[in-house]
Amino acid sequence: MTYYENDNETNYESGKANAPIPTPAQYLGFEPGEDRKLADWRQLVAYFTLLAEKSDRVKTIVLGRTTEDNPLLLTIISSPENIANLDEYARIQQRLADPRSLTDADANRLISRGKAIVAITCSIHATEVGATQMSPLLAHRLATADDPDVRGVLDNAILLLIPSLNPDGLIKVKRWYESTLGEDYEGAMPPFLYHKYTGHDNNRDWFMLTQRETRLMVERCLNIWHPHILLDMHQTRSNGSRMILPPFVDPVGPNVDPILQAEIAMLGSAIAADMTAQGKAGVAMNVVYDAYSPNRTYQHYHAGIRLLTEAAGVRIATPVDIRERDLQSDRGETPTRQTWNHPLPWRGGTWRLRDIVDYDHAAAYACLSHAARLRDTLVRNFYQVGKNAVSHSDPPYAYIIPPQQHDARAAAELLGVLRAGLVEIHQATAAFSADGEIFPAGSRVILRGQPYWAYAKTLMEQRKYPDLRTHAGGPPKAPYDVTAHCLPIQMGVNAYTITNKFAADLKPLADHEFTSEFAIHPKPAHKAADQPAAAYIIPPESNAAACVVNRLLAEGIPVSRADQPFAIDGAQYRRGAFVAHHAAAALINDFLSDDALLLNPVQSPPETPLRPLRPPRIAIYKSHIPALELGWTRFVLEEYGFPYALLTDADARAGDLAARFDAILLPHQRVRQIHKGHGASYYHPAYAGGLGDEGAVSLRRFVEQGGTFITWDGSSRYAVQHLELPARNVLAGLSRSEFYAPGSLLAMLLDNAHPLAYGMPRLAAAMFYDGPAFDLRRGRVVGKYPLRNPLFSGLLIGPERLYNRAALATVPLGKGEVVLMGFRPHFRAQARGTYKILFNALYAAAQA
Repeated sequence: MTYYENDNETNYESGKANAPIPTPAQYLGFEPGEDRKLADWRQLVAYFTLLAEKSDRVKTIVLGRTTEDNPLLLTIISSPENIANLDEYARIQQRLADPRSLTDADANRLISRGKAIVAITCSIHATEVGATQMSPLLAHRLATADDPDVRGVLDNAILLLIPSLNPDGLIKVKRWYESTLGEDYEGAMPPFLYHKYTGHDNNRDWFMLTQRETRLMVERCLNIWHPHILLDMHQTRSNGSRMILPPFVDPVGPNVDPILQAEIAMLGSAIAADMTAQGKAGVAMNVVYDAYSPNRTYQHYHAGIRLLTEAAGVRIATPVDIRERDLQSDRGETPTRQTWNHPLPWRGGTWRLRDIVDYDHAAAYACLSHAARLRDTLVRNFYQVGKNAVSHSDPPYAYIIPPQQHDARAAAELLGVLRAGLVEIHQATAAFSADGEIFPAGSRVILRGQPYWAYAKTLMEQRKYPDLRTHAGGPPKAPYDVTAHCLPIQMGVNAYTITNKFAADLKPLADHEFTSEFAIHPKPAHKAADQPAAAYIIPPESNAAACVVNRLLAEGIPVSRADQPFAIDGAQYRRGAFVAHHAAAALINDFLSDDALLLNPVQSPPETPLRPLRPPRIAIYKSHIPALELGWTRFVLEEYGFPYALLTDADARAGDLAARFDAILLPHQRVRQIHKGHGASYYHPAYAGGLGDEGAVSLRRFVEQGGTFITWDGSSRYAVQHLELPARNVLAGLSRSEFYAPGSLLAMLLDNAHPLAYGMPRLAAAMFYDGPAFDLRRGRVVGKYPLRNPLFSGLLIGPERLYNRAALATVPLGKGEVVLMGFRPHFRAQARGTYKILFNALYAAAQA
């Protein structure tokens, strides 16, 4: 078997050596980096395909299709001998990745044969175009140059080049940019998300792997090749340092092996030294960016390192003029001062896309050159990191996920996330005891002493983020990303951390047993029946119930909801259980094969009051200032089968919303962005302005006429202010020293007798990202923070500010209501434990 199977995609093999290879400029008709010119994805795909056809140093592969059905490319570049033996080098990496099967003598033989594996990913953020435009220049140099340094790179390293991690975005951004040429707003950011679902968050999906691009990259590149280095190339603001490189600022993730932390510092500094020696001014290290969250650092937990480059940006491809006095500090860098971590300041001038391309090329080539020279060190350290992982002897000894779960499907999804990251999972074949608890057969066990234990531990553990201050007695330092990512808490899964040694009869679970549909609590599926039951009960505890209900409603099958608990056929059901009536046998039998856990047949309908449902008519507000939460909301609703329409500013201002919609969702966004939008003085008039006063009046009228307005975080602030609700944000005006919770998981007590909390446990976790908390003069508190420190995981300064305050509330307004959430209910498709609150709000809005 080869290292990679192409699943019917075109596999472009290398062609004849020494055939004429056009330069990128010859092929494209312009030099990459030229002002106001962008190579599009079709051209780049063709060029990388041509390189593979004409050079025996190059192999181009289509990893798969993107979210919007474009090819995602991997171009592998090395010496002809290495290209001819890629399978062998991939197998070497795979064997060294698991030291348990190797003697030191075996390992030494593999290390002497192995190559430095370097992955370079370009322009995951599609407006940061420089790295993608640079990629054909780097590939052409490696495919054609014959100087000793290039030969050394090719002989000792294998480059895995991803010319764009977001082809969909490149296509959209190029089209938008060209539409702005010659206008006052030339080079303005697009008025839409450049990734359909995640926008700028597409580099925050590197453990959940919800998006096609991240899953393809992990499963078909990183997990096969186990790169020693992943160089992730970005751009940042235009008025700071010209390029930012590691070492990262503190904190680094506590489970990252010290060897890798040292390699990050070594290689980041070496690249900076090379660039400075070439006279490239403004290269800074050890500023702004930390390496704490696993959202962006998959490789740090898989025995490799992630290096980040952040080049100063331009207006997409339009130059910017920056005077020295305009250079500003952001979070620690000093772009006008000479310091140890910024030895050659840039003094201002015109900054072009060509400069970004040059800096990116210098950084990428320096990374490859150092990797080739350090081949033996990188390969040997890779093996040593694995040895450290499998010999880890400190507690905890295991994580255990028992089969009894509030939402068994969410537990199965958590296990699938871990397995996609190569974590080994076992199943207990008999009951056993650990830490004084009895766990039944069927419990899933994640054992210490495996190669990716650090990854499992990072995603499973509760951890307090360090309280780092700008100076003694000063305010807290802002983390670069969220401070909590504990999956059991986010997903509402009951998991146990085992701190003492134990014995159990375990069997490893095979890969085919890990899918999103994997049943953690299996029972025999119902057999297809010629005569369907009188009704089917769908318990409300699982998020997946929404998939079933929405499909039934779409097929015209009546579904009702019980507002009281009831018992039938010896089973107890909680408030919010769904009842499907008169279902067609064929459709139900389809569900029984996929969702047996979610459909319970009964011979007669339950004797309890039932509230009929109909498909909710949903609108999601779409600002012309792109909101990340809009994309994630679309993704989650589509995943669970909720149809929706997008509501623009003009649509909202037009009014008559209650005749068209039952529920309007206003995803989190800053209040000013929602209300005012883009300024008409510097933006395309079609995309200028926000909801304005007219839109606010229209939304208030929608609620008064019976609609449900669903808001969270910043949009809840908007609703309180612009719909003039009888509520107050008790956190308004507090400094960071007084209150700070930058992406933390907090305890929330729920009134699960209320329809918003149907199917929820009494205690849940809210993903709180500097949101509001409420004091109501009128309305219903459905969720509140306890009279104690609510911190589960992350950072929380000033917990007393939240004591007994509302986290989730409804405020009546005329015939309708406004739903206020101070937290992010589906944060990055991670917070599965609070999905049901959003789903319940939609169903409640559409009661027949």
